[in-house]
Amino acid sequence: MGTPSAATADPSCVQVTWQAVAGNCAWTYAEYTESAGSGDGHTWVVAIQCANGGICNDNVECAENGQEGYIHDVYLDGTDVGDVCVPDNAVQEVDLAKLILREFKRIAWPSSELVVQPRGGRTLVNFETNFYTPDHRSIDQSVTVAGQSVVIRAVPVSYTYYFGDDTSTTTASPGSPHPDLEITHQYERTGDVVVRVDTTYSGEYRIGQGEWTAIGETLTVEGAGQDLEIVEALPQLVLE
Repeated sequence: MGTPSAATADPSCVQVTWQAVAGNCAWTYAEYTESAGSGDGHTWVVAIQCANGGICNDNVECAENGQEGYIHDVYLDGTDVGDVCVPDNAVQEVDLAKLILREFKRIAWPSSELVVQPRGGRTLVNFETNFYTPDHRSIDQSVTVAGQSVVIRAVPVSYTYYFGDDTSTTTASPGSPHPDLEITHQYERTGDVVVRVDTTYSGEYRIGQGEWTAIGETLTVEGAGQDLEIVEALPQLVLE
């Protein structure tokens, strides 16, 4: 009834009844497709396996007969009855979305450039120091996932500005250069601080020339720190 043969399956998989089949059985893809299409009255499902046992950020790659694929759990009537290496070209759409999520999190999306005004790495106490980033456009990356041509897009949705004095602000705006002051901060004392901006991206993808589909998760890219000196303006006599 579709039980893996002794020649190809793990010995523990060769059992008399389905109830006795162990969950660590090793199926070939041919065995799975034969059983799933046999019309035996059972419900057969495969679900892509997660290396971390959780959110499917890291799926398990495999190869069978020289063909690369991904390890899936085999379910018979809702019971896990083993593992199978599903080739790239047979990965289902629901699994493809999980693989795309993994790629979205794997890609090294760029950090945003931070601009501080006044420039020169120095500002004044009790002065409206201006912060902004010119990087606010979406970014596309073309990848191949399970044999499919996919474009993954990262869209900046929020920015967290860290001012280096244990304060920060999160905003959907990238800020603006002077004189359009949107994101400013007043320092209360002199000293040296390190400032940065972190960017949170949402994601979407398109398979081939298909419709854009939301990934449904976000990721945050930490920005590079910049040294900023806060000084006090002192009155100075100027002789002409």
